[in-house]
Amino acid sequence: MSTIELKNLVISKISEINDEAFLAAINTILDSKSESVENYNLDLKKSEDDIANGSVSTHNQVLEKIAQWKKR
Repeated sequence: MSTIELKNLVISKISEINDEAFLAAINTILDSKSESVENYNLDLKKSEDDIANGSVSTHNQVLEKIAQWKKR
């Protein structure tokens, strides 16, 4: 089943539901998915900004700092 077919099936099933509590629950699930995508995109943007500003270290750089710290 394609994404479009699945989407249409879900829409069809939802349109037949008259239970307000059930519809509210579905709405909550859909809202949380939307927020998750928005938060994910914000996190990606922050990460890209950190990289562009040089605010991050590579794994090897961290290992080198640890090795230097251990020598003290």
